[in-house]
Amino acid sequence: MTSVSDGTEGRKKMVGPIVRGMDAQFCEAMINAVETDNPDTEVIVDDQGGYIRIGVERRCRLTRATLEDELGYTFRLSDIEPNLAGFSGRINVSDDEIIWHLDREG
Repeated sequence: MTSVSDGTEGRKKMVGPIVRGMDAQFCEAMINAVETDNPDTEVIVDDQGGYIRIGVERRCRLTRATLEDELGYTFRLSDIEPNLAGFSGRINVSDDEIIWHLDREG
């Protein structure tokens, strides 16, 4: 479930990527992939024009396979860095997934 930010997520402990908003196709693929990889969790999207904040409460998972499905081509997760303006939470990165989480959680 995706929702547009209404300002209330500040009271929740949100984590996730902040994506540069210049490549609309990539941003949409990221949003869809995060939603797919975090079933039964609300995904908050805050579109600020120049960047898009994608937030999930406490733990956000993004897999390479899901992002590739959304993009329609192969993609190395290490190549995501130029598209990230930043992120919230701690980050664990492998070849197959990225997980943003709160301290001492993963």
